[in-house]
Amino acid sequence: MNALLLLGSLMIFMALRVPVVFSLLLSSLIYVLFIKPVPIIVLAHRMVWSVESFPLLSLPLFILAADIMNSGRVSDEMFRFARRLVGHIRGGLGHVHVVVSMIFAGMSGSMSADMAGPGKVVMNMMISNGYGKPFSVGLTGATSIIGPIIPPSIQMILYGMIAEQSVGRLFVGGFIPGVIMGIFLMGWVYVFALKRNYPRDPRRASLLEIWESFRRSFWALITPVIIIGGIIFGIFTPTEAAVVAVVWAFIVAVFIYKTLGLKDIVPMIINSVTTTALILVIMGAASVFGWLMTMENVPVLLRDLVVGATDKQWVVLLLLNVAFLILGCFFDISAIVLVFTPMVIPILKAYQIDMIHWGVAQTLNVCIGFLTPPFGVGLFILSDMTGMTVAQVTRACAPFLIPLIASLLTITYLPEVVLWLPRIVFG
Repeated sequence: MNALLLLGSLMIFMALRVPVVFSLLLSSLIYVLFIKPVPIIVLAHRMVWSVESFPLLSLPLFILAADIMNSGRVSDEMFRFARRLVGHIRGGLGHVHVVVSMIFAGMSGSMSADMAGPGKVVMNMMISNGYGKPFSVGLTGATSIIGPIIPPSIQMILYGMIAEQSVGRLFVGGFIPGVIMGIFLMGWVYVFALKRNYPRDPRRASLLEIWESFRRSFWALITPVIIIGGIIFGIFTPTEAAVVAVVWAFIVAVFIYKTLGLKDIVPMIINSVTTTALILVIMGAASVFGWLMTMENVPVLLRDLVVGATDKQWVVLLLLNVAFLILGCFFDISAIVLVFTPMVIPILKAYQIDMIHWGVAQTLNVCIGFLTPPFGVGLFILSDMTGMTVAQVTRACAPFLIPLIASLLTITYLPEVVLWLPRIVFG
């Protein structure tokens, strides 16, 4: 009963459009003041303790690296290389959009950075080349979801810390699923391109042209190789990889492509600190709320409820996916990971579901919420970028949920897609 009151107060605050941080804190405060007294100092200690984690040091650094790599010529060179590779396929710029997002995902791990950086550039080019505004906007939203799947990934860092799993294994486990998402999206683009006769580049680029484009974009393209390669070969940890990513991005943007000056770095640092502060304060509030839910034995009750309902693992995976997809419609992505991951861990253990496998599947699942109404942040970003209403953006993105859900089901029910590469790399 107490747990229902705690969760119900949270839902009420969220329905009233109270920011997620204050919704979590206010519902927790109501609980400790009127339901089960807990010293306020204990809650403060819980908040501080939740953010005292070494892997969290990588959050501002990966955000900063994404901002630096998002500058001028870096995105331009990625675009030229991708166009040489796939521009000749029917719906060429749509395929280029997907490939650019896959490359940039290996640098940032941020949906917002992908959408506002290379995503915006390719989207505007698609619109001006006759692809239609709704199709271009919807594809931009869908391709941004690849960002947290292909490593590095901010959401995987949070999941790894909460579930006490290896961030390195999560990163490596997300690589093949990210490629599968790209293939599904390119297939979806091709279907629409044939139906609507979207344009393509008049000829296939020669090997010499592809090589020349690769040579010019080499310094940007090698960034994901450095990050993932360093983790795979044990040269540095995922947290240390974030430092390497910032240093490399700085060298590429300032000294090689010369698109940034030292004065341009300061606003980027401020942005990374501000974004990280927002994530950490949500994390602290979610930790308090999750701790109170644990005091009420909610995770164990949920496990017993599921175990009593079915003994089939595939049914449990389906139920978990449906539950997280619904949560994604109403909650902030970070809040979902931080509040609800501890609740499903007993269920995962009861059904012997691999935690790395579910971590990648859950990451894709909650990131789909970036594009689902009523609170999908991506919908509002795209609305601001394009001048379309949120309702129009929602309709534009809706068809692209089909390949995203197909990718989610593939990852969920073919666990080796996630686990094969980590086993090869880490044993």
